[in-house]
Amino acid sequence: FFLNLTMKHVTSSWVMVATTVCNCIFVTNCFISPYPRITLPQHLKDASIDSEVNSIEETNHIAEEPNNDSSLVEEEDEQSKLDSQQMRLAIQMAQSAGGERGAVSPFPKPRVGAVLATSDGRILGKGRSNYENHAIVSAITDAGLVVTALSEWAVSWPTNPQLRRDLSDASLYVTLEPSPDRQGDQCPPLTQLIVSCGISRVVIGCADPIHLTEGAAALHKAGTEVILGIEENDCHQIVKGYKELTETKLQTMARKHFERTGRPLGFLHCSVVDNDNIEAFARQGNAFGKNFGGKNLSYRDFGSYGIAPPPEAVWAQDIEMDDDEFSTEIDEAFKELEFEEEAYELSQNPMMPWYEQVDAVVTTFPKCGNGPDDDNSVMARLNGLKWLATQGESLPANVERILVMDATDLTELPFTNDNPNLPKGVNVEAFWRSTGRRKATRILLRRGENAQAQSAAKAAATAAKAAAQAAQAAMEAIESGEAAEAAVSALKSQEAATSATELIQNELAKAQKLKSRLEQVGVIVETLKHSGGDPIDVMRHLGKRNGYHSVVWRAGCWGERGVQAILAGAFQYVSAHLAVDAMGGRFWQTMLAERALQAACGSEQKVKVYADQEDLSLEYCDEGEVDSDCVLTVDGQPVRHVRIDCRVALVGRGPRKKIVSSKTAVLSRKRLIEEAPWFL
Repeated sequence: FFLNLTMKHVTSSWVMVATTVCNCIFVTNCFISPYPRITLPQHLKDASIDSEVNSIEETNHIAEEPNNDSSLVEEEDEQSKLDSQQMRLAIQMAQSAGGERGAVSPFPKPRVGAVLATSDGRILGKGRSNYENHAIVSAITDAGLVVTALSEWAVSWPTNPQLRRDLSDASLYVTLEPSPDRQGDQCPPLTQLIVSCGISRVVIGCADPIHLTEGAAALHKAGTEVILGIEENDCHQIVKGYKELTETKLQTMARKHFERTGRPLGFLHCSVVDNDNIEAFARQGNAFGKNFGGKNLSYRDFGSYGIAPPPEAVWAQDIEMDDDEFSTEIDEAFKELEFEEEAYELSQNPMMPWYEQVDAVVTTFPKCGNGPDDDNSVMARLNGLKWLATQGESLPANVERILVMDATDLTELPFTNDNPNLPKGVNVEAFWRSTGRRKATRILLRRGENAQAQSAAKAAATAAKAAAQAAQAAMEAIESGEAAEAAVSALKSQEAATSATELIQNELAKAQKLKSRLEQVGVIVETLKHSGGDPIDVMRHLGKRNGYHSVVWRAGCWGERGVQAILAGAFQYVSAHLAVDAMGGRFWQTMLAERALQAACGSEQKVKVYADQEDLSLEYCDEGEVDSDCVLTVDGQPVRHVRIDCRVALVGRGPRKKIVSSKTAVLSRKRLIEEAPWFL
């Protein structure tokens, strides 16, 4: 309104109003410049009201001498040009990651570029985000500083005095606003790193879509000069896909769940099988039941279903299908999240669309007794490792692959390709050496400390029992006067204790040696300390240690263990593969799948399964021919393979609701006439 006024309407009052408005705008963005200068529109400067404008500027004490003002404008123009030039270099660094989902990109984290430069434009360091480091960390490291993420950032300053002077007035150019949040215990906030390095000026391309200038505000509060919005449009284009990802229902729920519980949002990927048919636990791609014992699925007793591992491979590699043949509403929604490069498409794997959006995918190496009932061999229990080493190679580089296992089973883990327990087609040596091309594999050892203590206790109990027997024999020998026999019994007692001690020492040494070999090739081996080994304990560890917001857990055990994990609160979503009646429509198939999954998860008095028609996916087949497994006939009744993605909620959890009774007011005729709705 002020800019459109004609000159005859411009008075000192209007100029005062405009100055106040402009001043408010600068105050709102005070973190951009602590002492903003008010610059009026050019057509007002050239008008015949210079005297009124100058009087207003003198009143507000913000005007400067004309000569000084022109020199400052020139300096600001030079600084703006330099900032734009350095920001364009940071943009080039962000774009050099090979695309949003390239082989070394940080997806599902954002692509970021950073440049650390002196005030005269000399480049000290450059960096880009990848699956290992953030761009800011890479740029600071490239400049010659050594930074270590501990409970706080530890910064080792360079001994070069010239580099110290350059850093004191250097500017950090970064395409995306740095986060003020800690990423678990493992990584302190990036804003803290910038302040710890003594960087006095930060130029930001665009605001973070999640924190919305919180990082810039934290830097400003620490005394750092912050400029926001340089080359903003180009910076927005770099993180356009990431911004859309952060606004999805999955990511929004994951952030809220993490804020509320400190744990990542858990997705259990499994199959629902017929508990009466052990052969249904096939481990070669058909992990859902086919033989229904002469009964149609639609007439089954729904209490006879259980949770089993998901299929290992769905869709034959050479199959060609019409995109619209099994197209569904949910498939169309998921197409927006598909990889841009064909090399990274997940269409050949039985992965949920969430696989590429989460922080980590977890599989297990079940201990003996938790595998299939008909096969407790080591090879049968290594299906989780097999999937990570084969199908897991298609995961984005920044999605961590985690294997959870008992510490006592570490000696059974295959380390070389000639191990007789290794499943066929697995190059385990290449799998362990993942460093340099993706985030390193991690092994989480359950009950690590407890397992060692239990082994030591068993050894001590064995030795004590042998010693007690030998001591008893020695006492009897002494009473009978047979000194030689007493001496022999004492020696046997000592030998039993020694052998038991050597046994436990050898087992511990063997496990420690294997652990060291894994760490040497880049595998991260961690022990779940002071906690159990259940999925809820693993989720707590990943939330506290790494700050993960979402995790997919591929079921590795059969039966009740998955149900107990759901009841403990480890999983909030279940994605299940199963067979349903192929004759009905989507509503009928969704109802069947939901009821079968509900029966597998337990009583509705404890856990409730929720699903809609759009949660049913018909896109998966197991065999080369479309109808050989997608639609098959059992006792004349056609059934087909589907996947249903359900929300699970625990019944009775949460704060108790307080019911307050209130008296109902008497409805008099006067009140009825004056206050009641017209139809009364």
